[in-house]
Amino acid sequence: MEFSHSALKSNLDLLLGVGPEAVIDLRCDAYGHGADWVEDAARAAGFTSFLTDDHPAVEVPPSARTLYGTSAGTRVAVLSGEIVALKTIDAGEPVSYGNTWIAQRESTVGLVTLGFADGLPRAGSNSASMTVNGAVVPVVGRIAMDQCVVDLTGHSVIVGAFAQTWDSLVSVSEWSTAAARDPLSLVSGLSWRVERSRTT
Repeated sequence: MEFSHSALKSNLDLLLGVGPEAVIDLRCDAYGHGADWVEDAARAAGFTSFLTDDHPAVEVPPSARTLYGTSAGTRVAVLSGEIVALKTIDAGEPVSYGNTWIAQRESTVGLVTLGFADGLPRAGSNSASMTVNGAVVPVVGRIAMDQCVVDLTGHSVIVGAFAQTWDSLVSVSEWSTAAARDPLSLVSGLSWRVERSRTT
């Protein structure tokens, strides 16, 4: 998971248009973004009003969705997993357990190192997408504990490439709709197994 400081700053600038009195929601470790990191950036931008875990019953303010870029603003967090294997399968072959997806043509599929134990919603199986080399590709088959599979047919991809999601092409809202969950809960619900980093 990569968190962008420039995206966070851009979203804080948007909220300044509302006014520095806009509430900065830091609950649930800033919904998985890192409360200290977000608070430092918000205070530097001039914000003084914060919601903390001392107020769990307060409804999520609209400013939070802009701040973290889940429904407005610029996305702050991008989730990625490495493609560790590629395989060409024939028409009629199933993918993943349960045979919930069967290839309709000869297909190239890639194994991605993200699964439901990392916090990727299983409900995204056969319905959500990822981005590989700038192309949107579907998640096919059932999402497993440690991995998922994407259909790479027609795309030039090598082992070691990365599949991204919750980025500028595949929003977290697509996954939250499939999972019937709030977008903020997806980021805050990511496992400790997911490596976090920050970029400028």
